[in-house]
Amino acid sequence: MPKYFATILLSLALLSCSDPPTEIHVGTTPFFGETAFYIAQSKGFFEDQGLKVISHSNSAGKESLEELFKGTLDIAHVAELPIVYALAGSEEYKTGEDIDLKIFANMIHVNNIQKIIARKSSDIKNPKDLINKNIGFYEGTTSEFFLDTFLLEHNIEDSLITKVNINVAEQLNTLKEGKVDAVVSWEPHASKMLVEMGNKVHALDTMIDHSTLWLAVTSASYTNQSPETLETYLHAIKKAQRYIQNNPQEAQKILANKTNTSQKVIQKIWGSITYDLSLGEQMLILLEDQHRWLRNNELVKKRSKPISIKDAIYLEAMERVHPQGISIIR
Repeated sequence: MPKYFATILLSLALLSCSDPPTEIHVGTTPFFGETAFYIAQSKGFFEDQGLKVISHSNSAGKESLEELFKGTLDIAHVAELPIVYALAGSEEYKTGEDIDLKIFANMIHVNNIQKIIARKSSDIKNPKDLINKNIGFYEGTTSEFFLDTFLLEHNIEDSLITKVNINVAEQLNTLKEGKVDAVVSWEPHASKMLVEMGNKVHALDTMIDHSTLWLAVTSASYTNQSPETLETYLHAIKKAQRYIQNNPQEAQKILANKTNTSQKVIQKIWGSITYDLSLGEQMLILLEDQHRWLRNNELVKKRSKPISIKDAIYLEAMERVHPQGISIIR
């Protein structure tokens, strides 16, 4: 048998003996926080780790979290407030069995991506003009927490505005049609509204330095059954984050394509985003602050004993993949 035929047969035999890729279902959102995910997906970094990642795209992280609780996802990407709602026992995250939510990584840190976009025709020139107006926000997301802190900043009683629950994907059309006077949104949706509606709207000023994280969460059972999968997943995300640092323009192009957002909008906010895997004290502070806010406003039923955010942190995957990103005091 010719030598090159033997080589081919050996290669085929090795391929037939190799393990099939591990399939995982991940809930994602068209948002800046997904840049590393989109790059890992586009550049084959997940496949390099032996993973077959199936993306379930949702308009907001809270929807991905709901899917995780229903058992259709293995991993969800989500901001802080929906996680706090879930840990506090909110009805929308209750299933037949408590999945015991676990946070295994934070993927970004960014400030000031929450904005209030107001119609000029509603005679809203400054924050006080929101009084007696209809304000759209997506209940159970970070926009709910931001709206409350914005009202406190400007000494506006909650009872003096009318809150309207609107999915973030529907906010632009709702604002265009004049069904609400203003909306609370996040990037890139907020900038899209400003671009598309032009001089008909403007963003209200705020001094709030509002931080947003983008957290990777799963169930306790998944951490027990598939710890290696979580590690390989983070290896791919970490490689993608290095790609972002070394190829920022290409990363912006991929993000623009995946989120249907202009590069001009992306470049405007890009410099304020830190792409780095972490599990830190700042994350705990943000989660605990929002948990206190929930309890003080009685947005969920008070438990006999407060929840422990630290108990919801799964450190092992980060310890093996990016230990320098862990700054939680233990």
